[in-house]
Amino acid sequence: MTIRQDFTSYQLSIGKSLKVEENRIRELIGKEHWLTDGEHKEQLLREAIANVLPETFRVGTGFICYPADETSSGQIDILITPKSSPTLYKKGELHFVTASSVTAIIEVKTKLSRGKKLRDVIEKLSRQIRDIRSTNQNCWAGLFIYNKGRLTDQDVLTELQSITGSDPLGCINCVAIGEDIFIRYWENGHRQSGLQQQAIWHSYTLKGLSHPYLISNVIEHCTGQIDEQQAQTLYPLRGEYGKEALRSRYAFLGQETVEQFEERS
Repeated sequence: MTIRQDFTSYQLSIGKSLKVEENRIRELIGKEHWLTDGEHKEQLLREAIANVLPETFRVGTGFICYPADETSSGQIDILITPKSSPTLYKKGELHFVTASSVTAIIEVKTKLSRGKKLRDVIEKLSRQIRDIRSTNQNCWAGLFIYNKGRLTDQDVLTELQSITGSDPLGCINCVAIGEDIFIRYWENGHRQSGLQQQAIWHSYTLKGLSHPYLISNVIEHCTGQIDEQQAQTLYPLRGEYGKEALRSRYAFLGQETVEQFEERS
């Protein structure tokens, strides 16, 4: 008997499970313990990533140390490092490492309002990834926002463009804005965009797949290369254009305007 597989539903279930767990802890602790709630959501995402990441990686939280400058980063919500690289200190999920050991970092937020709060978070993450890439250019950075609130893709793209300027070292690779809106950075442009082939962010409306797609992107980055079968499981939106059929806006690195894609005929 042949078993039919539905990878779209599977990926949707990953996002739904994060939402269920988020609500479950909120119901238990109420609104008085926002710090505990935030830490729990970071833990949920770490577990979701660790469940599908190759076991050659550590998924934790911690600090990046820069011995030459005698400084360290602020605490990184999700810090992914290869097990083949040494740590300076490790206790449970808390890790202290040098920049050369970091494969990916993720900032996790429950919700962000437009304006100063959004700008502060993107500035912090952009600064952190720029510092890492000064010695480790292959490091990946993501921003994971559980709840969209009133935030739009245009709000985020505008801040990404403004804060990063023309410096690719400060680029954030992926942003998940709630369950539906996803932003991805394309270092050399996207051949199906019909635009100039240069560094650009695209936003997409993915209907429940934003969170799973961020997880899939960090998995692909850590793995290095995936085959077509793995791609089908990680990115179930296939067809002629895949998720490109669901793109919304774009912002070029080094420019100052966010534009909307023309609707497909």
